[in-house]
Amino acid sequence: MAPHVYEKMFKRYLLLIGYLLLLIIPVLSLAVIDEETARMYFTQALEKTYVGDFKSAYELALKAMSGRVYVEELSHFWYLRGRLAIINGLVDKALEDFKNFTVLVRNDDINNLMEKVGYFRKLNLAPSQSFALGYIDSIKGNVRGIEYFQTPTSLSVYGENLVLLDQKNKRLVFFKNNKMTKIKKVSKNVKQVFYNKDGNLYLLGEKSLYDENEQEVLGGLQVPYIAGSDRSGIIYIIDFDRVIKFNPNKKESVEFKLPQRTFCLDAELTIDKLYILDALRQKIEIFRIDTMEKIYEMNLPEKVWSFEVTPYGDIIYLGKDKIVANGKEYPIKDVDFIEYSYPTLFAIKWKGNAVEQYFFKDDKPIFVNIQLVSFDENNAYAYISVEDLFGDELHYIRYALAMYEHDVYVPTDIYAEQVDIRSVKVEKCTGELISYRLQGVKVVGNCPILTRFTGSVARAEELLDKKILWVARWTYLKPVPPGIIKLSAKVSFKEQFYYDTMFYTQKLILNSIAKSNNK
Repeated sequence: MAPHVYEKMFKRYLLLIGYLLLLIIPVLSLAVIDEETARMYFTQALEKTYVGDFKSAYELALKAMSGRVYVEELSHFWYLRGRLAIINGLVDKALEDFKNFTVLVRNDDINNLMEKVGYFRKLNLAPSQSFALGYIDSIKGNVRGIEYFQTPTSLSVYGENLVLLDQKNKRLVFFKNNKMTKIKKVSKNVKQVFYNKDGNLYLLGEKSLYDENEQEVLGGLQVPYIAGSDRSGIIYIIDFDRVIKFNPNKKESVEFKLPQRTFCLDAELTIDKLYILDALRQKIEIFRIDTMEKIYEMNLPEKVWSFEVTPYGDIIYLGKDKIVANGKEYPIKDVDFIEYSYPTLFAIKWKGNAVEQYFFKDDKPIFVNIQLVSFDENNAYAYISVEDLFGDELHYIRYALAMYEHDVYVPTDIYAEQVDIRSVKVEKCTGELISYRLQGVKVVGNCPILTRFTGSVARAEELLDKKILWVARWTYLKPVPPGIIKLSAKVSFKEQFYYDTMFYTQKLILNSIAKSNNK
């Protein structure tokens, strides 16, 4: 046998000895921390984690591993300690500990956490090489002979809410998770509906922008089209020969002149770029949103009426019986126009009077993070952030989210909820992105890369107050078994899946119920 093989076997042997000593030494030294005491510290570490006191949580996780633990729970202890080390900025230490553990025992949850560290250290923002397209569901305009909408012309989503514009009949049709909730008549001639990032609905008329109650908030428009809103809630409107940045909170607007008159068919916004489809020139023009400097224009190989952009700048457009993304074609028939809320594609079909829902997912990872687990007398609640690499939350993705206990699917009621945004201010770039993302905070201050990749802005006063979390509610098993229950939230698109793992215990449930009853 070659010398290097002996050396490798010897190193593995030393690791195994070290692992066994970790279990045996506390016993030999008659440590006072036994298995149940370790579980108690583990529970306390979870409680501190779920209220955002990560420093105390890490100290408790270290205590939990300073004595004996049940062998079948060792990976949970190791995972939680490493996760909290990462959150507290000890990323390299956590990775080294994880590697030592997984040399001996394969653990998917630890590997998944290590992969998340890799996402943010590498930050692959290159054009996507492929997309996955899959049918999810459809909304019908005619159900059992009753017409709810006809030839919809605009669509927007926020959280679990979807609104359709039936322009011909002057009505808005609202849905929640594809189930109609109400129909609302409008008196104005509305041409576009739009949910802002704060969840407020706006209606764009021929010459004015209105709120949901049809009160004018911006007038004097010519041929307007809403491209989107930025992280501060500023709405970008393309209007013939200008771009208007409108602040709905301050009721203030700023104008920027376009290089030429533009007949805008469609427009989209990413975190740093504005995309405009010029009907006459059949080009997509691209501008920086901070300076409105034109940086590029894209020639289209065919006549295009509708296009979309992923958060990473991949342009998607509707061709004849196909969706085209980065030069690759994906068949889809009889579609009149598309809307896209990454990674969900809505195909509007006037023939058949339907809106079909698909996932159209690129090759970029989705960040899933269980931020809180709480309980009442009957139900468990997991609060989950689902975000792109930039830290912007994903909307209308209930179809893709599922919960598991000890890797077994748990039937859950999943809904979206607005929660307060938590932020931290930095004076300079410090720490790693993964640490901030696992904390669930937005970074403001003097570090562009941290603000860019935590869904934030530089100035705290420009940060919105609320964001969307997905809440999974289920009836937990009673009596609650002793020990540690592993909980996973998974977002899946065919072969692609992204997940996060956390835990709860019997003691955590009792403490959570007691706190709830004392409120």
